[in-house]
Amino acid sequence: MIIALLLFSAFFVLPILKEATKKKLGEKERTNAPGNFVTLSRGVVHYRWLGAEKGDLVVCIHGLTTPSFVFEGLASHYADIGKRVLVYDHYGRGYSDRPIAKQDKAFFINQLDELLNKLEIKRQKFELIGYSMGGGNRSCLCCT
Repeated sequence: MIIALLLFSAFFVLPILKEATKKKLGEKERTNAPGNFVTLSRGVVHYRWLGAEKGDLVVCIHGLTTPSFVFEGLASHYADIGKRVLVYDHYGRGYSDRPIAKQDKAFFINQLDELLNKLEIKRQKFELIGYSMGGGNRSCLCCT
């Protein structure tokens, strides 16, 4: 019984406590962050552009546990070959806000759709690169 209780705590209670104790982000924490910020319906989102302004667009979407900096090498490569690269932090990761909401597939697809609309990327074709949870956004309304 004790082992079952410990396992329950490890898999269910600890992640909830960890999420609840995450530091809130504000202007002070974002002052030296690379890139830009935009306000969407659920909060502030951190994003960066790399590469040519007129190159073919590549959007990089990180996974569940790491923020957008994991794409540094790959995004730089695409930028070096003339692509226009967008990397951003999911809500709850990196420099983006941590809204309290059900973080399911629809939540993150909506974030991507809102971000692309706010950045005026309207129905243009682009390459979508994602891994882990970021790979699930391929069904977003705005990419083809």
